[in-house]
Amino acid sequence: MQAVRTQLGLTPDTELIGLMPGSKKDKLDLGVPFLLAVAEKVQSARPQTRFVIPVAPMLSLESLAAFADASRNPYIGLIEGTTAELVQGDAVSCLRTSGGTEIYLWQGHPAYDLMAQFELCLTTIGANTAELGSLGIPMLVLLPTQKLDVMKAWDGIPGILSNLPLVGNQFAKLINLLALRAIFKEGRLFAWPNIWAKREVVPEMIGRITPQEIADRVLDYLTHREKLEAIRQDLQAVRGEPGAAAKLADLVLETVDYRKELEIGNSQ
Repeated sequence: MQAVRTQLGLTPDTELIGLMPGSKKDKLDLGVPFLLAVAEKVQSARPQTRFVIPVAPMLSLESLAAFADASRNPYIGLIEGTTAELVQGDAVSCLRTSGGTEIYLWQGHPAYDLMAQFELCLTTIGANTAELGSLGIPMLVLLPTQKLDVMKAWDGIPGILSNLPLVGNQFAKLINLLALRAIFKEGRLFAWPNIWAKREVVPEMIGRITPQEIADRVLDYLTHREKLEAIRQDLQAVRGEPGAAAKLADLVLETVDYRKELEIGNSQ
């Protein structure tokens, strides 16, 4: 694990924050510029923080960087996001924001040694919440809803309807409006540790959230470490509940196998 910090050039007092915007275009459109903006705001207030994105195996660095390019991503302004350019290095590459903040890009898979170094991770919903939970990593689960019709990253029939030609946007809006209604009226949970615990173990921040709002929350956690420790202990408790550890392990293994299949398919 020390090799991870050495490769990233981190000092002992560096606070490493993970950024996991997802792997599907509909999430990356919003997630990448949103998280870059959060990183800028946090680092301006707390210079000892550094940020890293574990890059999904099916994504090239150039493809990821396109989501931070205002000429290729029309949704950056919608979510008060930040632009960035790709800077490739010998040891590690990064996205350098317009304000000068550098977000490291980690391409090793699986990235568990890296994730174990996170003080905190900002993540979208998905299997990555199970991976983080299995490692006991505190997280904030983010689901910005500023543009509902771009949120088509659903599985099963909702995903099929949302991606139909011509009418997909209308289905996506309806599906997401119904989902939000369920969230706020029925208290639906999305992060896997929360689903299995049947309570909010890790915070889920859903709605018209802003980068400043999330940055303030991150700074509060980093200032009051007992809050991060409480989340970590809750995650460890969930792992210890009957059947929870096995479910987490199974989902992590399925995710790793799925990513390997994608890598093999992309190489052929």
